[in-house]
Amino acid sequence: MYEFRTLLDRFWVTRREDKALYFSLKRALPDYRRLVNELLGWNLVVNESVVKLEKVPPRAMPWMGIQSFQEPMDYCLLCTLLLFLADLDDGAPFLLSSLTQAIETFLSELQPVDWTRFPHRKSLVRVLQYAKEVGLVLVYDGNSALFSSDQTQEVLYENTGLSRHFPVHFGRDIMHCRSIEDFEAFSWEGDDTQQRRRRVYRQLSLTPGLYCSDQGDYNYIKNQHRTINENLDQFLNGEMHLYKNGAFFLLSEGERCGALYPGTRALSDAALLLCAQIREQVIQGVYSRRTDDTVLLTRREFRYEIQRCRDRYGNGWGSQLRACSLEQISQELTAYMAGWMLLEELDGDILLYPAVGKLVGRYPAAYQNESGEGEDDEPLEDE
Repeated sequence: MYEFRTLLDRFWVTRREDKALYFSLKRALPDYRRLVNELLGWNLVVNESVVKLEKVPPRAMPWMGIQSFQEPMDYCLLCTLLLFLADLDDGAPFLLSSLTQAIETFLSELQPVDWTRFPHRKSLVRVLQYAKEVGLVLVYDGNSALFSSDQTQEVLYENTGLSRHFPVHFGRDIMHCRSIEDFEAFSWEGDDTQQRRRRVYRQLSLTPGLYCSDQGDYNYIKNQHRTINENLDQFLNGEMHLYKNGAFFLLSEGERCGALYPGTRALSDAALLLCAQIREQVIQGVYSRRTDDTVLLTRREFRYEIQRCRDRYGNGWGSQLRACSLEQISQELTAYMAGWMLLEELDGDILLYPAVGKLVGRYPAAYQNESGEGEDDEPLEDE
């Protein structure tokens, strides 16, 4: 189902930016409405300007944020931009200077901004660039990027009117919410079975997998795995793999939807090679598996495995990754694998999840650890 994958892959589809796709999604609405409403429990926004699937996850995870944002200030400024746009008519022009003045007023008692400070200006630039990318504003004259070096820089924008559709519609008062868990609780309505069904479908649709730490959800998958697989295959074109320690829905070869693992980055190759190496160590008894098939390593042990992996295969990695220090590689690889639910950072340890033993790769047999040039070295043989 191409239409559903498109909505899953994109934040929204606007009539202004892609008229043909916008009407295609509207025509196909009856085909995927049941999946959205009953199985996933998501809200679908369809009006004269936009089609948007509000993809509320089963639980919040760090990698679900806006990738271009770097600081909490970015999100504060985005919220103030939405408040500012809400007071404007659709198509109304406005200047950057009027926006910065409004932001100062909005945040004066919460988190005052100082436009003489470079980090605050740079934060606003990131927000404005994101707002332009998703279609909240149009730029008529000027360049917002110049604001980071010159606070007197002026830019002329137009409000597209899409800002009212940007926030998630919870359908109830959120003023008493004080934590992420408070917002997550809004997602669950109906009886326990309905809630569990929606959690399972959301987890398999949005995340790399579902582990058996939640025994109730895992038992639901075991009992309904054929139905779940048929439904997801119909709309996403793939296959669910069920194991004693978790479930994973893998797209068919050649299909693309959202971010993919493994990807084309050298860091992805390094993760596959590291997983294969750790798997070998577990099989040989160097590290022991726990009852849930997780493996607990100290940070020193994990860093040692990364060093061994670099010594064995490092010459086959891209030039940028080869130039990094062991500390830099360790930090980037840990964050990358955590984002793909391969591991979790604990206080002094690294908890490796069962997928580490499944998602592995090796260089072709002819590889002799000879130096390569650039990022596009000979590809891995995935397993």
